[in-house]
Amino acid sequence: MKNILTHFFCFIILTGNLIAQQSPCFFDEYTNGENLLKIERQIQDGVQNILVGNRNMDSIKAIPVVVHIIHNGGSENISEAQVQSQLKVLNEDFGKLPGTNGDGSGVDTEVRFFLANLDPDGRCTNGIVRVKSPLTNHQTYQRALLKELSFWDNTRYLNIYIVKNINGNVAGYSSFPGGPPEEDGVVVQHNYFGTTGTANSFLGRTGTHELGHWLGLYHTFNNSCGDDICTDGDFVCDTPPAFEPNYTCSTKNTCHNDMPDVSELKENYMDYTPGSCKNMLTEGQKMRIQSSLNEIRTYIWTDENMLSTGYDSVYTPPATCPVAADFVTLTRDICFGNSVYFMDISLNGASTWQWTFPGGNPAVSNEANPTVIYDSIGIYDVTLIASDGTSTDTLTIASYINVGSPGTGDALPYSENFDEGLYPPVGITINNPNGGITWVLDSLASTSGMYSMRMDNYASVCCGTVDELILPNLDFTSVSPDSQLYMSFNWAYARSDPSFSDEMIVLLSTDCGTTFTQVYYKSGNSLTTGPTQTTPFIPDSSQWKSAFIVLDNYKSETFVEVKIANVTDGGNNLYVDDLYIGNGSDLVSAGEVFLENGNLEIYPNPAFDKINVKLHLTEKEMLSVKLFNAQGMLLEKISNREYTAGQQQIYLPTDGIPSGVYFVVLEAGGHRKAVKVLVQK
Repeated sequence: MKNILTHFFCFIILTGNLIAQQSPCFFDEYTNGENLLKIERQIQDGVQNILVGNRNMDSIKAIPVVVHIIHNGGSENISEAQVQSQLKVLNEDFGKLPGTNGDGSGVDTEVRFFLANLDPDGRCTNGIVRVKSPLTNHQTYQRALLKELSFWDNTRYLNIYIVKNINGNVAGYSSFPGGPPEEDGVVVQHNYFGTTGTANSFLGRTGTHELGHWLGLYHTFNNSCGDDICTDGDFVCDTPPAFEPNYTCSTKNTCHNDMPDVSELKENYMDYTPGSCKNMLTEGQKMRIQSSLNEIRTYIWTDENMLSTGYDSVYTPPATCPVAADFVTLTRDICFGNSVYFMDISLNGASTWQWTFPGGNPAVSNEANPTVIYDSIGIYDVTLIASDGTSTDTLTIASYINVGSPGTGDALPYSENFDEGLYPPVGITINNPNGGITWVLDSLASTSGMYSMRMDNYASVCCGTVDELILPNLDFTSVSPDSQLYMSFNWAYARSDPSFSDEMIVLLSTDCGTTFTQVYYKSGNSLTTGPTQTTPFIPDSSQWKSAFIVLDNYKSETFVEVKIANVTDGGNNLYVDDLYIGNGSDLVSAGEVFLENGNLEIYPNPAFDKINVKLHLTEKEMLSVKLFNAQGMLLEKISNREYTAGQQQIYLPTDGIPSGVYFVVLEAGGHRKAVKVLVQK
């Protein structure tokens, strides 16, 4: 059997030409290999129970749905009619309803979907929550924040999130049965949801495809042809194997290990074919769906839950649901002087709002989504009175906002090479939101000594799970205002498959963590330093790269939070070593880089076709010289070359680069010195 511990199910559908495309995997592998196999065993055992008659799959299982529309006031704030059109498609497709597009050659899965009529507190609702948030421009590393905006108990509701776009031009992604509850649900771009309004010509089949994953189905081309069509591939006997995704409605037969040897099911919802040719699920897929509901998602479809969520046949809603006041912010803990963005998430269409913010400025507001500044330390209540002109509701949350003092960060320079062997390293916080695999101390690879930090993406939660190395708060004013302020570190990374790539992101906050700015980003080829491999990547000395990030724009900030985030895509090991923030003046001294004062010369400055580095070493030394542009991209490198004591002359060519600001960085023994150089043509 092929490796099912990583990348079971890449299922991204890209928007280009309305054709499905394989892309880096956003499908939840959600946990390590052992738990993946455990979930798969549960599903397969459930299928066996159905086959021997211990489980019945011929009665309707109804799934209550809540749709969270994350918008920023644009067309992504889709209408209720568009939401209803997607529910209609889901029921046609999973129910094989006669006379609809779903009435193909497949089966009725006996699963139906309905918009919840009662929320978790038993209040009347249309099953739609609207949230005005910039998170509608959905970045991978912000994935968990969607759930913080709005989330209903996933044992009782299917949470679907509508956004404007997903980075990578992705149409949608889904979790899989048995994953972390806080990550459960489906995310879809607004223009791939439903059949009316902003929906495109994909005919709502993106929603059907993602719900297939949520119910336990893999792609029909999972693991290519596989070895056995029942115990490999998509683990369904009656879906012919496929070597790769089908992107058109043409009939193909790329695998010949099925008996009889038949063409692939281009009509199957779990392929990548256009929506116009999709119209069926098989009996084997139905058994997997029913098994997932019987063995894992066991409560969501029960009579008790249908009653408590307002199933259509047992609940008669009022003509109009009254307003139910509710609100949220993602920044409850702030420093004084910072602002808080409050989002109205009231149910059932509030049209007026009366906010009260003790300790805030303004202290009251009539806006739907106000921004409030808190200038005094304390703990404060927040009250919202929401009305639609007919009904009114009030919500007060006590001690909702906590305002503290930022103080002053640690003086620069900051450096950490992890060689003390302490975990977590002194002053560094490990943020592991899902409690799974995270950053660890590694003794097998480093660039300056005994240890580095490693993130095992191969065995980690996939996909979109974020793990962070959070540095201590720093005072950037503690360096000379006339010097260059920068951050540098070394990293090494490899992929487990050419299609997959994790992400490394450096984020910086100057408002006590209320907001973060991305100052460095690597993924794909720009992140990779070693060869693609399915064994754990352990870099040698040649398989490291250096990051160099200019931070001059932040030299006036006294309290800065910097963190390095790993966003998992199920790739391979990512290593980080030799963190440094400062101006480099502390990195040159006798016994370190062995440079005598006055005997380092970098000229000409400005340079034209080359940069000369002239230095005097007091003894033999391994030295690296690197040239970076202002965006931190490495342009030239003379790596780990041994130089004898005495005067040395090193040349860096610049004839192929444009005019601008560049940085020459010298490294030896884990220490660095950076010098700014102008290139003029």
